[in-house]
Amino acid sequence: MDGGGKTVLMASPLVGEILPRIMAGALRAAASRHWRLHPVVCTRDASGALVFERSPGGGSLDDIFALLKPDGVIDILDALHADELRRASAAAQMRPGPAVVHLGEPVASNGAPYAYGDPESFARLALQELLRSGFEDYAYVPFLPEPAWSRARGSAFAKLVTVAGKRFHAFPSALRASRESNPSALIAPFLASLPKPCGIFAANDTMGEMVLNAADGAGMDVPGGIAVVSVDDIAHICDFTHPTLSSVRRDLEGEGRAAVELLADFMERPRLKIAPRAVPAESIVHRASTRFSALRDRRVARAQEFIRLHACESGFRPFLAVRETGLSRSAGDRLFKAVAGRSALQEMHAVRIARAKEKLRAGMQTDIVASECGYASTLDFRRVFRRVVGQPVGAWTRQALSASAKRAGPQ
Repeated sequence: MDGGGKTVLMASPLVGEILPRIMAGALRAAASRHWRLHPVVCTRDASGALVFERSPGGGSLDDIFALLKPDGVIDILDALHADELRRASAAAQMRPGPAVVHLGEPVASNGAPYAYGDPESFARLALQELLRSGFEDYAYVPFLPEPAWSRARGSAFAKLVTVAGKRFHAFPSALRASRESNPSALIAPFLASLPKPCGIFAANDTMGEMVLNAADGAGMDVPGGIAVVSVDDIAHICDFTHPTLSSVRRDLEGEGRAAVELLADFMERPRLKIAPRAVPAESIVHRASTRFSALRDRRVARAQEFIRLHACESGFRPFLAVRETGLSRSAGDRLFKAVAGRSALQEMHAVRIARAKEKLRAGMQTDIVASECGYASTLDFRRVFRRVVGQPVGAWTRQALSASAKRAGPQ
């Protein structure tokens, strides 16, 4: 592989929870090579001109190139255009210009190397979750107006539904082509046209939230009439919809690592055609929009959701969730175990350990993970982790990080 000391620019139009997770993976992969990675956040104004919200070298791409003289560029979701990169390289007297790879399939790749989140893995996890409903009908709600990544997720979902022997209902082309500025206005008539019950896969959390809002406005039962899964697991969306939104959690750290690995290969072998690298999803985060135990007992569904939302808070106790059933503590405990298949205490530990695994994969120290997941001591956390997972924290973490690194490698 190429030597250390490289300077790399990572340009992204993303903000919120997604970019920090991508950056975490990319920064660790860059640090392992002794690269200097400089993330910049950029958007475009009404005229299409670049506007940098955060950058190390002033207000333009030319300024950044003049300061950094980057050896490579990681371009996330077409944040930068090829002509802009050429002009900035020329202005900085960089000939040839930096090696460029993309994260997220570019609109016009022209053979450029790129890494991306695997849409088939997103669709597969979503369908596996929705099939638990026992429904026969399924549909996909695209991001509107629809970009390439949304079409890829929808195509994969439609194919998997058909393979599963279920009925797929496509979002009407007339609605896709509509000039309606408010996508939520297009979702309501589509939901109304679907047979009920129906499982819905939404392109991302933003669209999932719109689906739930439209269902609520129409008085549809969720998850009894429709069940909804989206993609990204953005907590400030998914935890505050009504009901809360189940979502496929992408391996964003893995996507960041894959982009760095791809750039390393490309800088070492610039003339070799490098295959795209698909990074599979990490898991599905279960929330109330697919909490199918609600179909049997809504009291237990409320208790389960209470645990999912509050299990990692300091001082949380399982009896607080059991109160959500409206029964006495002993009767509520019996009902919870009968419906959920495990006690409220076991449910609490399952939620905590699932959150802990996410934090350990992201490189967080064990003692901090223990505290953030509600455990009074690291020793207590280690003891519970070993009982629930079947192996010590350290051994599991090493295996998880090794597996993530392999997924980020050549496909």
